[in-house]
Amino acid sequence: MPTFMKKVKQGCRALRNIGKGVSNFPDYKAYVQHLQESDPSIIPPTEAEFFKDFLDQRYGASAKRCC
Repeated sequence: MPTFMKKVKQGCRALRNIGKGVSNFPDYKAYVQHLQESDPSIIPPTEAEFFKDFLDQRYGASAKRCC
């Protein structure tokens, strides 16, 4: 049974990654890993800051809601 659950988890991760890829949403963990490998002296942003920066770059910092 444990191997079945591992396969289910792997499948869920794969679906999540596909969804992120389709929506062009960045992968925070991969970004932090890359940042630490390339220059460990840089302090990575928090996950909230990372996604806020992504959304600001994509839609503009002054994007307003329509509703």
